Amino acid sequence: MKPSELKRNNYGFTLLEVLIALAIFATSVASLLVSIDNQNRALMESEIQTFSHWVALNKMAETRLEDEWPKTGVTRGTIVMRNHEWHWLQTVSETTEKDLRQVEIEVRYEESDEQFSSHFVGFIANKSKKK
Repeated sequence: MKPSELKRNNYGFTLLEVLIALAIFATSVASLLVSIDNQNRALMESEIQTFSHWVALNKMAETRLEDEWPKTGVTRGTIVMRNHEWHWLQTVSETTEKDLRQVEIEVRYEESDEQFSSHFVGFIANKSKKK
């Protein structure tokens, strides 16, 4: 058999073709993994914002349901929701209306977080004053 006939019968890939295919495959897998990681991070961030907003809404509802009108000042505390301890900071301040108080609630995922996960502002009227 002549060497030229041997080459014609060989239908395999060359080493260069295999390396190029592997490089393309590795790049595809790497970009897919980055995409999955970004989606997981976005999902976690969305969950944190959703639950922290629910914590703020619950705290506002509790404040509105209290028998006494809230006193001005800052209070803080924690609440457990979805097996995590959320940290809230409530600031009650006076408004230009004497029978209306502004309530700001900030919720943080971790107490040491500089930026809050959720911020909610509401107003509470004095229930003891009837018109």
